[in-house]
Amino acid sequence: MKVRRLNHDDYDAVVLLATELDAEERYMRFFTLHPAYIGEWALSLTAPAKGVVALGAFEDGDLIGVANYSELSRSGYAEIAVVVAHEQHHRGVGTALLRTLAEIAKDSGQHRFVADVLFENYAMRRVLSDAGWPISQHRDGSVLSLEVDLDTLTDNTPS
Repeated sequence: MKVRRLNHDDYDAVVLLATELDAEERYMRFFTLHPAYIGEWALSLTAPAKGVVALGAFEDGDLIGVANYSELSRSGYAEIAVVVAHEQHHRGVGTALLRTLAEIAKDSGQHRFVADVLFENYAMRRVLSDAGWPISQHRDGSVLSLEVDLDTLTDNTPS
């Protein structure tokens, strides 16, 4: 598996990744069963604005997962999101993407990752847990607000 920044040539692969998700995966990632903005989302990852970093995991030339962060107006905070192809779950793809994203974020002056995750999104919660990161969380109804303190991450974080 190779992890690298996404670019404009990856647009179609990002769209394909999103459209091949099953209904539950689409709902967990996009908070809706039928996101109408997949093209805009793919463009935001493959031609990112300032303050956005988007990575893709590739295997044999195929895109098997993406992760990104977007800097927030609160200095040192970045919102993260991850999606992994259905047949690639439980292989460490999301964890590898997040670890690489964290390295880039720390080098860019970010101190905290935040994410809003549906409470029933056990896959994303597991990815964060598998990364070995200390996570604080706050539940508001069906949504968990998660926060990772990047300053506590060291080279000794489990891999």
